[in-house]
Amino acid sequence: MMSDIFFVLTVIYVAYVVYVVMDVEKNTPAADEASKVPPLIAVKKVPATAQKPAVMPTTKPKKVVNSQPHKAAKKTNKASTAPKVELRTVMMKNPKTGEEAKIASNYRMVKRWVKEALVEEGLLPKIYKTNEMDTEAKAEVAKALSIIKAMDKYKP
Repeated sequence: MMSDIFFVLTVIYVAYVVYVVMDVEKNTPAADEASKVPPLIAVKKVPATAQKPAVMPTTKPKKVVNSQPHKAAKKTNKASTAPKVELRTVMMKNPKTGEEAKIASNYRMVKRWVKEALVEEGLLPKIYKTNEMDTEAKAEVAKALSIIKAMDKYKP
């Protein structure tokens, strides 16, 4: 008996919520107004001499929107300090077992025997864990992988 009453009240509440949501969607003019917003106005570039204010402003300046996002992207690419090392998927052969495996550039996906070989060859000081990989370690690992891929000992 009590569960039947609870079920009926739940159905009534859900119906009410659906009714209110549908009513709100029909009566909001915001969807129509959002499509009528005019495009942003282009800002003319002011000469450098006119940009310096004569008096220090007392309020914080407003944030300026970059009208040329492609130039900002180029600047961020130059900021990365990691050297670019060519990495490609190569077949390598384990000299101990004769197993052949595809070795990608991602250190996480490299087989365990390759990680051990990197340490044995002296290319890396240790086998890195995933949480130990920072930008310097990634660059060191990428360089070591490119060297070991070129070694004749590990070619199939």
